[in-house]
Amino acid sequence: MRRTAHCFIFLAILVGSPSLARAEDTTSVKKLLEDLRAPDYMQAWGAADKLAIFSQYRAEIVPALIEALNHEWEQCSGDVRQVIAKSLVELGAKEAVFPLLQLVRSGKSIEHECVECGGCFLVLTPGDALLSRGHDPFSPSDVLWAVHQLADFSHLKTMAEIVSEGKWKEQLITTIGKVGHPRYAYFIGGYKDDKAVGVRIAVAHGLGLITNDDFTLPVLIQLLSRSNEDFFVRWEASNALVTMGKRGDAQAVRKRLGDLLRDREKLTVLLTARALAILGEEKGSLKLREMAMDGDPKIRMETVMYLGEVTDVGSKDILIKSVKDDNLAVRACAMYALGRIGDASMIATLRKAFEGSTDYMATLEKQLKASSSEEAVKQKYGVGVFDLRQTLQEAIDTIQKKGGKD
Repeated sequence: MRRTAHCFIFLAILVGSPSLARAEDTTSVKKLLEDLRAPDYMQAWGAADKLAIFSQYRAEIVPALIEALNHEWEQCSGDVRQVIAKSLVELGAKEAVFPLLQLVRSGKSIEHECVECGGCFLVLTPGDALLSRGHDPFSPSDVLWAVHQLADFSHLKTMAEIVSEGKWKEQLITTIGKVGHPRYAYFIGGYKDDKAVGVRIAVAHGLGLITNDDFTLPVLIQLLSRSNEDFFVRWEASNALVTMGKRGDAQAVRKRLGDLLRDREKLTVLLTARALAILGEEKGSLKLREMAMDGDPKIRMETVMYLGEVTDVGSKDILIKSVKDDNLAVRACAMYALGRIGDASMIATLRKAFEGSTDYMATLEKQLKASSSEEAVKQKYGVGVFDLRQTLQEAIDTIQKKGGKD
């Protein structure tokens, strides 16, 4: 009888535990919803952050978060709105897009005010440099990032209206490109000559995502080949052309890029060769190998970096020569590239190149001290552009991850 009683008690605990947990969760959610409306921004910030984990109470939480978007706190309102927006994304709240866009349109703060955004990226190696070039305009505002994550076709008209009003063009053009109907290519293309570099970058990025090649291809070719255009606009245009070339019928893209290889402007040819090499076109890799010997150290640096980016095994001999280049930035890019395409036999070569560069750097430091124009010497010889020690370690790590042994 006693054993039976114990069994009943044990079963009661098992059955009752979920109920107790639900009761505790309900209490916690209720308290967090009260804190969300608190005048203290830290209290509201913490509540908005924690509410995202209670997805089972989504029906209560999402409306409360949407309502809180328009609250004003004594300070740091922008930061609270940002964490609210992140929680809405975690809860998959598509119904929040229009309220978020209304907030964007209102002019209320949606940027970091009291918290560091963490958007800075420390570039130490050529690999870092390539990574830092990725198009990401959302670091100033998680509210706009939330719109980007949640928006669909139904939000295009409102986003286009806000862009036309001159607000948050860079971010919303990027989102329009992501979700846009082909006809929105004309809207995005209308900003290709915008005075803001960031907007023109967003135009290039957005056009690469929309399937309307008859319109987008000539615009992107124009952005890539404009000799007076900002480098990062041209870079993003080349990336967009790669995106286009990887989908559907890529013949038109490859043909237009092939024609650009005959351009007289070096940077146009260089970025075109990179795009073709990424698309697997041998003529792109061959042109990169040729340009690795260019007289301009900046062209050599970019070219050698791209040879590593595309993992061009055929350029190994060229890269071994480049680790002795007069320009230290070119040497660093050659180390990076050899790490990407090399095997265990390259580790000794890389270490020797680093030792040689250290000795070479000592010589350059003497020139710097004796020079009346220190900055000119640094630019000529690529001093301080990349951390050679970090680049060497990254290259060796890359080889070893491929299975190479030291």
